[in-house]
Amino acid sequence: MKSTKYFVLTGGAIACSLLAFGGCSSGASSSDGTNGSDQVQSALKDMGTASFPCIINPIDCIHAVRTCVDTSCADQEKALLATFPFTPQSFKAIAGLQQCAVSNCANACMGGTGGAPGAGGATSTGGTPPDGGVETGGMPAGGAPGAGGATATGGAPAAGGTTASGGVSSAGGTPAAGGVCTTGGATSTGGAPAAGGSTASGGSAATGGAPAAGGAPAAGGSTASGGTPGAGGAVETGGTTGAGGSMSTGLDLTGTWISRVQTMGSITAPVVGTTAANIDIVLRLLVSQSASTFTGTVQICRLNPVTTPNASSLVVTFTPTVLATLVTTVTEPSFTATVGAAVPLPAVKILTGIDASGASVDSDNDGHPGDTIPANVGGILALNAYTGLTIQTSLTASLTDASTITGTASFSSTGTVFGSDNAILTSGSINVTPSSTSIPFSATKLAGDVSCADVLTRF
Repeated sequence: MKSTKYFVLTGGAIACSLLAFGGCSSGASSSDGTNGSDQVQSALKDMGTASFPCIINPIDCIHAVRTCVDTSCADQEKALLATFPFTPQSFKAIAGLQQCAVSNCANACMGGTGGAPGAGGATSTGGTPPDGGVETGGMPAGGAPGAGGATATGGAPAAGGTTASGGVSSAGGTPAAGGVCTTGGATSTGGAPAAGGSTASGGSAATGGAPAAGGAPAAGGSTASGGTPGAGGAVETGGTTGAGGSMSTGLDLTGTWISRVQTMGSITAPVVGTTAANIDIVLRLLVSQSASTFTGTVQICRLNPVTTPNASSLVVTFTPTVLATLVTTVTEPSFTATVGAAVPLPAVKILTGIDASGASVDSDNDGHPGDTIPANVGGILALNAYTGLTIQTSLTASLTDASTITGTASFSSTGTVFGSDNAILTSGSINVTPSSTSIPFSATKLAGDVSCADVLTRF
């Protein structure tokens, strides 16, 4: 069973962690009382209790951290005090000061080891009275032990660099629906057979001669033979059956069309400003057809922006939950699709985390405005940005063969930051600008409804 001392120390450490930086906001200020001190202390306060574990008195912890920062992060303090509040320069300076504080002063509130207790004084011997009698005084007292050494404060490590917050990249363009196939011509019916000729009737027999009256009887006349029956008419053969109509040349465009679009461009975002980027997009287009209309469901399966030349300058992650919201439906009147002919594709517009009026929409249903997009700046500052995106694409394409569409695409992407889980990023705008307005693409048709999970295995 753990001792009472253990529980007292543990409870004190937990309470210290919870209270240390709460005290910073209400009672801490620099010795000169300037507004610059308030900027420094506010930057330290925003870091929270997790950055400075504490096992000493909370007030002492506040002063220990501030003393360490004043000593080890003097350059970062000067950089912060030289800026105006709520400007991109001040956000960069705050990030630099916070990183320096974490790197150099994380152990400032852990306390040093105490000094060894002093040795006790030697016991004195009893005194002898002048007349040789035994002294009646009490027992002589031993010397008092020396007091233990004072606890040393933790040292500070060296300063870290500054960082900026990340922006969010946008998506590329998507192909639209393919053409329609027409049905083959109807087969004609065979001709009706002609009626056979009618059979002629046989000749009628002649009657015998009548006997003469009186006298010798006259010889009876010979009986006439019956007429030869006429031959029946020959039966006429039926008409030749006509050939069926030929099939139309229209192609079947229904199924799932998949494409990968890669392009270079730039990203403009709060705090970091503008940086070059390579953008990688994988998408699918599910096409169905009714009597007069093609219907296409466009979905972005992968959206991966990578900053250049330093890939860690800004890392943005589109989670499966957010990718599931990057979907829209388009329609196109039916047409006859033929190899080599143009494929009319409608413009595509995807809204996620935002509505047409610009208001935030909790599309990923996590309780925050817009879509929550994790970002990491410079490999040292991680935050979740609450963002709305508008992605627009137009396509020019033709059928290369029955299962391939090729052409060019252009797209634009704008975004609005509604806030984040870090005080350094509260609002702003995002723009993704491709380096070309005519980006080559190729789309391949797969049979049936193919999911994004299956599509991604092909790229």
